[in-house]
Amino acid sequence: MDENGKITFLKSMGVDADAGITNMMDIKTYNEMMDEFYNSMDEELSKIDNFKNQGDMPNYAILVHAMKSNARSFGFMKLGDICYAHELAGKANDLDYVNTHYNELLNAFNEVKMIIQKYKTL
Repeated sequence: MDENGKITFLKSMGVDADAGITNMMDIKTYNEMMDEFYNSMDEELSKIDNFKNQGDMPNYAILVHAMKSNARSFGFMKLGDICYAHELAGKANDLDYVNTHYNELLNAFNEVKMIIQKYKTL
């Protein structure tokens, strides 16, 4: 599939691909950086999960902030928005919010992974 078809796929999945490509300067860089983002996702989620389980909200907030920034950079706005809510909760030391809404973060995270996996096969 050509690049236009791949971009159309991303858009059909709710990804703001135009913003992501603009953020990365071009499609080639977008694809290269997306590989790096994808390859680091599980490790970053593991760290986020550990801080949540330890009740370490300051470090939790730092990592979900980074995940938010990365997600938004690639156009994954839903994940970015959920991470932002978790970042604010972490900064407010609101462990109850984090625990109550953690599955939303996990679901959005896994959705992004699925989208990237499919995108990489096109």
